[in-house]
Amino acid sequence: MQLTKALPLALSIFAFSTFINASQATEKLLCVVTSDLDSDTAKLTYEMDEDGRKITHLWSEKWVNNKLVERAEMKMDDLLGDGVILNKKDKYVTVRLYSHNFDEERGGVLYLDTLYNAVNGTRKEYTIEVSKNTNNEIEMANNKVTFNKMKFIAKKSPILGPIGIEKVTFSK
Repeated sequence: MQLTKALPLALSIFAFSTFINASQATEKLLCVVTSDLDSDTAKLTYEMDEDGRKITHLWSEKWVNNKLVERAEMKMDDLLGDGVILNKKDKYVTVRLYSHNFDEERGGVLYLDTLYNAVNGTRKEYTIEVSKNTNNEIEMANNKVTFNKMKFIAKKSPILGPIGIEKVTFSK
């Protein structure tokens, strides 16, 4: 008789704990990306597993006039090797993100590869360290300084206009 009373209680507790764990796997903002050329923004968001041990999803979002117009999931495996193209203009890859050692649980080093000058094809690269902070949230750092905002500053030619990315600033 007691087993029949305990079983529904155990199932209720299991269902409740599953609901609580599922609700903890929420999306979090990792970084807001802007440019000096327009008012559009991009956002990098992520989601951890129920245990908070590893990144399960990483998205790149494009926002125009405060409205989401594009959302693409970046596969962790795609970061390795050639990486993920974040921006392309005509035939030019202007921004690419890649890694040699990124791990969903431990983080790693990401490289932000930018087109510095489309006229001569030169590129510039920034190193970003990804890790968990003391609150078990993902954070990024450039030169050991954490940031959650990136701003792309255009390289401009007096005759041609924008020809690349002069620099990327990282801030909180």
